[in-house]
Amino acid sequence: MNIQQLDIFYRFCQSKNVTKVAHELNLKQPTVSFHLKKLRDSLGVTLYEQKGEEIVLTSAGAMLFQYAEKILRLVSETKRVMKDYQSYKRGELHIGASTIPASYVLPPICSGFFVKRPNVQITLHVHSAPTIIKMIQAKEVDFGIVSTQLIKHSLLTCKDIVPDRLVLVLSPSHPLAEKQQIVVDDLQQLPIYLHQSGSTREIVNEWMESEKIKLHIQMELTSIEAIKKMVILGSGASILSERAVEEEAKQGKLTYMPLPQFSHNRSISIVYRNDRPISPLMQEFMTDVFRGV
Repeated sequence: MNIQQLDIFYRFCQSKNVTKVAHELNLKQPTVSFHLKKLRDSLGVTLYEQKGEEIVLTSAGAMLFQYAEKILRLVSETKRVMKDYQSYKRGELHIGASTIPASYVLPPICSGFFVKRPNVQITLHVHSAPTIIKMIQAKEVDFGIVSTQLIKHSLLTCKDIVPDRLVLVLSPSHPLAEKQQIVVDDLQQLPIYLHQSGSTREIVNEWMESEKIKLHIQMELTSIEAIKKMVILGSGASILSERAVEEEAKQGKLTYMPLPQFSHNRSISIVYRNDRPISPLMQEFMTDVFRGV
């Protein structure tokens, strides 16, 4: 068994098609079939069966597929890390980021980083914080920058960078914008536009449950920019990261204020696996993040 055989087997499990695997790897079909047979013979077990036109993995084949995925990902990670050490001026970074840091923190940091390291390639995966955490655990990214509450996981290291406060967002023309302090009763009948999922929604749900607050959620959206436009145009309000509305507040398009009876703290944090070696390139980028916020 070798890496090439595992790669061929992994791709074959995904496509169930020898021709497609051969095309992906620029090999001849007999070569792909040969490596699949060699892998089976070296392991001494049947890895898949053909039932009519369908390829079905055996229990052993399904287990090997899982291990192959982990091994190939680790090999890819190892190559990237070694490439970082070979040439500090080149390399790749695979970074996961939740929406707030991806949209309002990382752009100027990445821009400045590219000035110093123009030959470095960054792939930024933007998803909700819970999804990024799963990607870090699965080694699909080198590290993540997420806005979330305290992460407690034995496999992960979490370093807080800066607080990320949630606030009530209103149009400056809304009657509540004139109040010095918002109370819970002000929120009961207020139409609220909320993010459909993610860290912010999880925290809002926890706050509503702990304080026995029933919000009138009029609309759920998947885009923070769309939420802000709804608040600017309508009579409703939203609960968003303060960072997400700072620019509109400076322009007089939005205003924001503290939430009543709200004690849930969250931060923008760097998260990575404990067993992930920190390459020079990773360390430099992380340092730039801490300095840039």
